[in-house]
Amino acid sequence: MNPNSPWLLLVVFICCAIASTLLCQAARLFFPKFRSGEHKPGTHRADLPTGKREIRTIELPLVGGPAFILAIVGVGIASGYLLNFERDQWILLFISLGAMLGYAMVGFIDDWRKVYRNEGLSEIAKFSGVFLVGAGAAALYFYLLPQSGQISYSLWKDLPILNTFLCPTPIPHHPEICSVAGNPVGYYGWLIFLMLMTGVIGSLTSVSVDFSDGLDGLAGGLVFSASLGLGIVVTGLVGTQPNGVVLEVLALLGAGAILGYLPWNWPSAWAARRGHATRRAKIYMGDSGALGMGGLLAMIAIFSRNETLLLMIGGAFVLEGLSALISARLLTRFFRRYLTILRFAHANTFVPHTEFPLPFLATPLHHHFDLLGWDRRRLVYAAWALGACFAVLGIMVSLVPFSWQRYIGRFLIILLAILIWSSGSWSKNYFVGKHFVAGARRHRLALYYGYPFRIMGLNLYHLVEVVEASEDVIETPAEELALWQRMAIFDARAMLGLYCYRAGYYPAAQAQWTRIPERNRVLRPEIVHLLNELENQLALEKQETQPIRRQDILRHKEEPILEGNLPPADLPNPYEPVSEEENHSGPLKIWTANTPGYPIESDDEEIKVTTPLNGDVLLSRPTAELHQDNSTGTKSRTHTSRSHEMPKK
Repeated sequence: MNPNSPWLLLVVFICCAIASTLLCQAARLFFPKFRSGEHKPGTHRADLPTGKREIRTIELPLVGGPAFILAIVGVGIASGYLLNFERDQWILLFISLGAMLGYAMVGFIDDWRKVYRNEGLSEIAKFSGVFLVGAGAAALYFYLLPQSGQISYSLWKDLPILNTFLCPTPIPHHPEICSVAGNPVGYYGWLIFLMLMTGVIGSLTSVSVDFSDGLDGLAGGLVFSASLGLGIVVTGLVGTQPNGVVLEVLALLGAGAILGYLPWNWPSAWAARRGHATRRAKIYMGDSGALGMGGLLAMIAIFSRNETLLLMIGGAFVLEGLSALISARLLTRFFRRYLTILRFAHANTFVPHTEFPLPFLATPLHHHFDLLGWDRRRLVYAAWALGACFAVLGIMVSLVPFSWQRYIGRFLIILLAILIWSSGSWSKNYFVGKHFVAGARRHRLALYYGYPFRIMGLNLYHLVEVVEASEDVIETPAEELALWQRMAIFDARAMLGLYCYRAGYYPAAQAQWTRIPERNRVLRPEIVHLLNELENQLALEKQETQPIRRQDILRHKEEPILEGNLPPADLPNPYEPVSEEENHSGPLKIWTANTPGYPIESDDEEIKVTTPLNGDVLLSRPTAELHQDNSTGTKSRTHTSRSHEMPKK
């Protein structure tokens, strides 16, 4: 058989997809209780104790990763026999599959500890593990495949200072590569550099894929587009280099395995805390799948000498990883140590990280938009489209014949990344303004995020909600000037609550103020004072200060069930619009362990949520349920088995 036949490669792709689907189904049936018991509190009530019960309908089995990893290994070995691989091709295949298994094993150990010890690997242990796997794969590649592994190449051999070590013997008629054989300095210099480069690139890629696995289907779709993009790029090596067909098979195996896994992790608008939509996802890939697929992408890129192209094709992963690294690991720690917020300098209380001028509401990046209230299914679809755009642009950069076309492609990739990154700055700041409501004589006050501008008919803002108070409550010029000024969500909520309180809409004011997390509310003592007065007044109106009956005193009140990554259901999201029910009756009833009928996996119609821009009405009960503590690098994926750190989870 001709190993370069596209039909045989298509058969490999289809077989891997089918095997992945069947193994995912089998893993779900045989290991339904392999679910994470790890608990990481959200940002709003970290002080609330956990209950010692587990809600297994929230957590899903962490079996998707091991299932499609086994499918890749099995179909990969079978494809070697089908395509009549030679010795060097078998060696490259086993090195790549072995590296993928090594990355997956580190992730599986992390998953195992989450299930049986309720705590994953430490950051140092996880990063060290994936780094050693990548470095070991590079050493095997160097020694077992000297005709490929002992060749230095551009871009690395052309770096200043390093070029004297990495390019001792240029190859005639091939200025882009150099042989290091026969020169001890170049030999060991390239070996050390190759191990470091592979370890770092493999670690960053695998951890970035792990970061992106925060919503159902998100990481799977991004890995599929990246694998397919690398497969198209590597197609140019098939028939020209002996190892090209192996790399092509590996890329198709990765894409096929994810294609078979996605039906079991399909995105939906489901959100556990107040969700009424059907959840389509049945399993997670877990750390084993995320780290394994990230390692496979890194091996394909390195062995095909396309490390820089991986940054372009995997641009979505780059944004996810950089957002967590810069915001949670660099800026938050720097601000915690050196930043003084003059507004709160007089206060002796702790200033939470949510008051810092961070670029995003939450990290990794997809949590920022989830907090804004975007429909989760549409958010995942938009992320898939973004990943596909990066893949297409990366392919264009690799395949176009002229340099000016490649520079245009690189410019478009950078421009797209900058636009996505900058979206955090304009969408994280809110402002209070006026909004015309049909049938009303006066404008109503409203909450917006974005910029208070309109350019060529395009709104640079988004309407979040309209409150009960009208513009008549504005009493002073200073209050009038405060409108349309961008501010933090907590200040906007405080302002709206004050206006509702002044207008006599007490439940609406209480709903606005209780949206502010406790730690942020303490920094605004005037709001705390007004809220206490308001609660006392409402309690008197409801006659809750009457003598308590003896049976009420003896009644045992259970703590909320928080086990298994379940944030407290009574905690409002400050970025979530206040519903009409809350405006008229105050904050929703606190859900506790004995509250009947809590919706977990309902088959009701999907809830409506806010749209990104150009919305005109208040949509109630959105699904922005994800919280991220950027000060500790911990993100809590609502009611799922995955909460990410770098690399601890």
